[in-house]
Amino acid sequence: MTIVRPALKVGVAGGSRGGGYIAAIRAAGERVTLQGIYDPNPDVAARFMQEYGPLEAYDRFEAAVEACDVLILSSPQHNHAPQAAFALRAGVHVLSEVPAAVSMEQVHELLAAARQSASVYMMAENYGYTRDNLIVREMARAGVFGALYLGEAEYIHEMKAAHRTTDGDPTWRYYWQVGRNGITYPTHSLGPLLEWMDDRIESVSCVGTGRWTDPEHEIDDAVTLLARTRKGGLIRTRLDLLSNRPELWDYYAIQGTQGAYESGRGMNDTARVFIEGSTPTNTWQSLESFAERFLPTRYLNSPVSSGHWGSDAWPFLEFLEAIESNTRAPIDIYRALNMTLPGIISENSIAQGGAWLRVPDPRTLTAGIGIAPGLESPLA
Repeated sequence: MTIVRPALKVGVAGGSRGGGYIAAIRAAGERVTLQGIYDPNPDVAARFMQEYGPLEAYDRFEAAVEACDVLILSSPQHNHAPQAAFALRAGVHVLSEVPAAVSMEQVHELLAAARQSASVYMMAENYGYTRDNLIVREMARAGVFGALYLGEAEYIHEMKAAHRTTDGDPTWRYYWQVGRNGITYPTHSLGPLLEWMDDRIESVSCVGTGRWTDPEHEIDDAVTLLARTRKGGLIRTRLDLLSNRPELWDYYAIQGTQGAYESGRGMNDTARVFIEGSTPTNTWQSLESFAERFLPTRYLNSPVSSGHWGSDAWPFLEFLEAIESNTRAPIDIYRALNMTLPGIISENSIAQGGAWLRVPDPRTLTAGIGIAPGLESPLA
């Protein structure tokens, strides 16, 4: 007998970025219903409803929690953890934009709520779902590159126009992305690398260039993170939100004992691979030549109008599958914090002149453990 589940009622918190999930919601079909929108700016909420149909408009976040089974948190990043914790404690499933949290206080709050809730939490890190990154993921899992010991990534995105409104008032990015010094937006770089390397970061050292381009902001123009992983590997990332230059949102490179990968760096540059014993010496092969063998069938066709090179839809669709199967999401609370915590610790490191500092393992933090096995028991 086929069990027909009622459609899950989906709410969106944050109308400006929330539209990026419409393609995924539509692709889910009758499994979900877009129920409503919460945004503290009534004009933003009104534009969202005008574009995506008649919906409920919630004047409070709490009202959205009460009305929905699932919440997509596309709000400013400092709201992610408090909103997620509140919703999880109310029994609502949460798909959160990145990063998961912006402080250790928020990390503890979010971790406690996720541990104590029966609802599914997932962080919507979409860069792991781009076509090239999916191919590299499967190649890494198959051992094509051997043991990975070096990862590099750069997120360079000049965003000065986004730091103030047209009236000149500071936006949330003014305070939370360029108003702090360190890797304040870490997960697009770290997410794919940690997945490919099947590792977590144990310590970081963070340094910057100083403030040259737009010195009113706290963040250095270019910030570099060095990270040591649990398996002994090294990761280097660069975050640059101010420098006057073309954007480079998605540069990655990995080195293993049997080969290497480098993504393109713009200007029609293409992603490339070297495999020891297969690729001719001192040459590269096109990554695309490996697509037929390694790109999983399910990702061949992204839902129509899915943003960020087709990657935006997959976090929601895989989050939905986790809800339906009552399993952990692909980027659960622990993976989310492994991608987020190095950025939080980097702020302390750069303030101490690049000191190497330990990054806590979220599995060993005690927030929310309680006295009953609960959801933690399978991890013992």
